[in-house]
Amino acid sequence: MHGNDGKLRVDVEALLDGAKLGPLHWRVLLLCGLVALLDGYDIQAMASAIPSLAADWRVPPGALRWIVTAALIGIAGAALLVSPLGDYLGRRTVLLGSFALVGAATLGAATAHDQHELFLWRLLTGAGLGASLPNALALTAEYAPAARRTMLVALMACGISLGAALSGFIAPPLIGYGGWRAVFATGGIGALLAWLPLLALPESLRFLVARRRAPAVIGRLLARLDPAYGPGPQHDYALQEDIRRTLSVRQLLTPQLAAATGLLWLVFFLNLGLLYLLSSWLPALLNESGLPLASALRIAAMFQIGGVVGGFALAWLMQRWGPYLVLISSYLLTVGALAVLGAGVPGIALTTLLIVVMGNGVVGGQVALNTLSATLYPTTARATGVGWALGMGRFGGIVAPLAAGTLMAAGVPTGRLFWLAALPTLVCAAGVALLRTAVLRSRQ
Repeated sequence: MHGNDGKLRVDVEALLDGAKLGPLHWRVLLLCGLVALLDGYDIQAMASAIPSLAADWRVPPGALRWIVTAALIGIAGAALLVSPLGDYLGRRTVLLGSFALVGAATLGAATAHDQHELFLWRLLTGAGLGASLPNALALTAEYAPAARRTMLVALMACGISLGAALSGFIAPPLIGYGGWRAVFATGGIGALLAWLPLLALPESLRFLVARRRAPAVIGRLLARLDPAYGPGPQHDYALQEDIRRTLSVRQLLTPQLAAATGLLWLVFFLNLGLLYLLSSWLPALLNESGLPLASALRIAAMFQIGGVVGGFALAWLMQRWGPYLVLISSYLLTVGALAVLGAGVPGIALTTLLIVVMGNGVVGGQVALNTLSATLYPTTARATGVGWALGMGRFGGIVAPLAAGTLMAAGVPTGRLFWLAALPTLVCAAGVALLRTAVLRSRQ
């Protein structure tokens, strides 16, 4: 289509969405997946290190609750303040800078001599994580063809859980070799070594076009995505018109949507709270329950594996039976698993199965909740609705691990902690059931 200036208008979004998967797509997916893998490792590194760190510093695990929470505070702060810089400076630029911070801060944690130093290093690690993960997800989504976008983003996001599981699996030999410091040193060195390959990441095409930057680079990238396209000096690269409305949160609380929004916020708060609570404290809880440290770390890693499997399984089941029945059933199974663990940690095989069930319900449940929240609101309110739900969830992700650590420091038995975790899980099941009723009423 020719414009008034005689240039040929090229619809970049149409080319991106219609392209077949090729080498450039796989490069973006693999490199962003590498970021997710190592970020997942560094998120979980603290949980893997807690039992041996507490023993080395001669403090109960609960005394480290603020250090456990530090990275979560950093993630929440950076997600709100730093991650949006990707819209102004570029996805690639912010991703490279924040991922370098993750590597340096994780390596710095290995040198900490007291709780204050370790708190600072974990806070900086969280700040890097809170900016690198959203921009890696955005870059993957913006290069993925429309027909494969959901699958490719889901595959990339699985790297987070796989990296967290990797931390649990390799922590025992690392701790045996160099103590808890080796867990952080490995993650930091791995992230810094992976930084060089990340230089091969291209910048987001949508960002380059929106900011009117580097037309020659845009042309070359489009030609690599679609060999049939030939760039030329008379080509004017443009995006489809994007009409966005800025919504106030008050519009999510209209009489029609208020009940559904309140219930969605409640479930997000509790589920993300459970996710970070169990991710942060599960190795220590299993170790305190009598399992050897190596076994506790490996079994706790299965929580993330259960989440990877659960994310795909729940998505498939939701297409067949709808989101509400699937989520309620998954939460009730998780309540049962927590109740059994509260009565006493059984043998290794049964404990592993119970942890997988919990990962399916909590980690996989969060994937399902993200999908549900995206369909709950009308198109014009969707971004605001999902963003506020995730924001409420981040508060839960800070409060729950801190509360669990406080209870551990107060000497509450580990069995009771599992039983206490079952209560918000049960509330999640009830909340989803009530959410279904609220949604049906809002559509009448």
